[in-house]
Amino acid sequence: MQEFETTSFWVQFSDSPGVLAYLEAHFKDEDTLQRVLLDEADGSHFSLHHWVEALIVLSQWLEVHGLELSQEDNIGYVSCAAISAGSGASLSHLPSLVHDHLEQYGCERAVGR
Repeated sequence: MQEFETTSFWVQFSDSPGVLAYLEAHFKDEDTLQRVLLDEADGSHFSLHHWVEALIVLSQWLEVHGLELSQEDNIGYVSCAAISAGSGASLSHLPSLVHDHLEQYGCERAVGR
């Protein structure tokens, strides 16, 4: 995808090597996933950086619990957490919202490895 191939896109994550590594591992050469992620982030009150951090929180939780979920469903889960913030989204931290949702509700779509 054009946006993931530009230097300016990657520069915004240069201070976060973990975020960069996650993006490269899960989104490099995945045009459809890239578009879904960018569309969801653009349609929310949260930055792309917060979205990727929230995806990392979800991935770590799944790993600890011996579960897996498709990347599309990962994005969907984060999207639900973002929507749940409602009008107070600008006061919320998306990775923390995802963590709270996981602790309260789990992730029923996830399957064992």
